[in-house]
Amino acid sequence: MKTRMLIVSLLTLFFFSNFYAQSDYEKTQNFKTRYTQMADAIKNAASLDECEAIGINIAKLKEDFILDKSLLDKTLYPDNFESSFLKIESALVVRKGDFTQIVQLTSEVGTLKTQVTELSQKNQDLIGQIRQLNLKVDKDAATIASLQNLITQLKNNIQQRDLLVRDIVDSLLTEFVNAPSTLNDAEKQNFISKIDSRNLFYNIERTISDNIQFMRVTQLMPEDLSEMKNQYKDFNKVWKQIGPKIAEVYLSKRDKAVEIANIDNMFNDWNQRINEEIWTQVNKLFREKQVSLLQFNSGDQFTNNTVSFIDDEMKNLGVKSSVESERVFYTFSDSVYFPKVEPTWIPILIENNMMTQANKDTIESRIAMWKEKVSPASVFNWYYVALIAIIVLLLGAYYMKGRKKPKVAAAE
Repeated sequence: MKTRMLIVSLLTLFFFSNFYAQSDYEKTQNFKTRYTQMADAIKNAASLDECEAIGINIAKLKEDFILDKSLLDKTLYPDNFESSFLKIESALVVRKGDFTQIVQLTSEVGTLKTQVTELSQKNQDLIGQIRQLNLKVDKDAATIASLQNLITQLKNNIQQRDLLVRDIVDSLLTEFVNAPSTLNDAEKQNFISKIDSRNLFYNIERTISDNIQFMRVTQLMPEDLSEMKNQYKDFNKVWKQIGPKIAEVYLSKRDKAVEIANIDNMFNDWNQRINEEIWTQVNKLFREKQVSLLQFNSGDQFTNNTVSFIDDEMKNLGVKSSVESERVFYTFSDSVYFPKVEPTWIPILIENNMMTQANKDTIESRIAMWKEKVSPASVFNWYYVALIAIIVLLLGAYYMKGRKKPKVAAAE
């Protein structure tokens, strides 16, 4: 009897343990199925409203399984309950960024009422409105205010998108760094899924394109260009690290190899356009003051053209009137180079390897030489100083001599 009871007890224990194990398995599978559905829904979302609905479903999924957190922490290895939701919520944020729109803007432009439509993350509509307002910028104050407002929103929109894309790239880079040096097919497919689900290629291309468009429709200040240059260097540095690893993953897919090469070209184009904008603004400073300096687009060209310009001016001393020669010198030196170019632009150029310290020294030594030719103040200054010193000495001697005579008379 006791043996029979023992057998029944063991069978009962086995049944219930198997029942609970099966229940835990079903819970885990149920979670994974719903989780995968959410991930697919995020990838296939076609609007911001769909993303909002998915966000509600994610919150519901978390609520439904919060009591099974300990179970899922074990069965979702190497992830866990919290990290799984962090990933899917981050993916949703990225997808929402693809549908982010700035609010509709309205501006009065003289007698014309311009309706600025709601804009997606692409910023194309916003850029178009800025271009239109640029054409009307001289007409009234309302246009200028609207233009500045649009540009500010565009800049903020681009910066937010840049940060979002940088986070995506950084997260993928971290995963690549921690991955084995040689990936098997399953690991490659895993990374491909992550890259595709985060729209990595599109987001990088769109970010670079938006920055280039932003430069075309706005008048950037030196600090803006310096900031954009640093942004380019940081972003490009990260891409240089992750690009070859992504190329290795997509080794068998020709279209992706072309897309990776296209991104490399877009980074080069972005850098080139920043450099061109910097040189354009430096050139413009001389043209605005009607200084006939040949255009330049590199540090060596800037140096060579400046040296040639100064040499020509020194050769023409005596051919042109002295008044005209001095006017050109002081316009170049005191109105353009030393108050604007040297303190504002030269540091940016040198910092970004667009010009060298040797270039700067060459230009400024030639300006000093030019000044000596145009207005050799040092020679005349020493001449007058010597003459004044002689006069002072003579006056002093005469004064002392005059004071001594009465004393001699008194003694006699």
